[in-house]
Amino acid sequence: MEQKRIPELDEVRQWIESYVKRVANIRDEKGKGVDLLKLRDAIEEWLRFYESQGASVEPEWIRVRNFDALLEKNAALFLKIVGKKTLKEEREKVAPPEDRFFWWLDKKVEEERKKRLKRVATTLGVVVLILVVLYLFVFRLPPAEEHYLSALTAAEQALGERNWEKVLASSEEAIAVFPERPTPYVIAAIAAERLGKEEEAKHFRERARILYGKNEDFLLEEAGWYFRGGIFDQAKTRIAQILAQDPENLTALNLLGSIYEAEDNVIEALKVYQLVLEIAEKKNEITLIPVAKMKIGMLQLRLPLSLPLPSPGGE
Repeated sequence: MEQKRIPELDEVRQWIESYVKRVANIRDEKGKGVDLLKLRDAIEEWLRFYESQGASVEPEWIRVRNFDALLEKNAALFLKIVGKKTLKEEREKVAPPEDRFFWWLDKKVEEERKKRLKRVATTLGVVVLILVVLYLFVFRLPPAEEHYLSALTAAEQALGERNWEKVLASSEEAIAVFPERPTPYVIAAIAAERLGKEEEAKHFRERARILYGKNEDFLLEEAGWYFRGGIFDQAKTRIAQILAQDPENLTALNLLGSIYEAEDNVIEALKVYQLVLEIAEKKNEITLIPVAKMKIGMLQLRLPLSLPLPSPGGE
């Protein structure tokens, strides 16, 4: 059996420098598959070897782990470049130990996505709960209004849990109380659509469109509820329809920015919020200007150091 060649420690240090540069410029990894992870495996193996031989490699470990943190931070971008399927197939071939986090970046991205959606659902749930309390105990709602709000709240909570049967049932309950209100029709249409009940979905959607009067209002409402349900593609389709007619619709643009944030698409989110800032300043929408600036500042902190900041206007 051929004996494995032992690389010199200086050669391992060169590997580390290569790893550092490649992680810092992760966008350049397109088409290189998971070679970066195999390089990281080799660094792990031979640093541990030299450590076992009594060599002092703590500075090397520190440098590697600093850029491990950057790779982990940019897990979604790495996965987008390499491809989830490619990573999974290669991982099955290599069969790495579970402590080598870099082979499991797809799992991390999925966990983060679930956490974000849960936070959104929790926040919306808290807001709805506060509104319920205010209506019930401050404004003393009449029984019909109380029933309607309770059904709508149940529909929204079920939406966050992707329980489409419950979403549909609760929405229909709200419709039965106040059939002239459009919101539950929108929610019911989405639920019916997810359940494959196309005719029902069409009926609910047509009714909602009539009740809203303005098509723009209907599309905004649909986009918002698709977003709450984590159905980002459909939400973006509705926003695109709005912006085709009104490119400076700040409500639609803000929602689009939120969607890109939820998708961890920092570059596109930055472009959208910079556009929001420009339009808000032009229209003197003073309440939106500080919000847009705050969003831009927070998103810039999430950019890898090697990436240039998007210029205003998305150029």
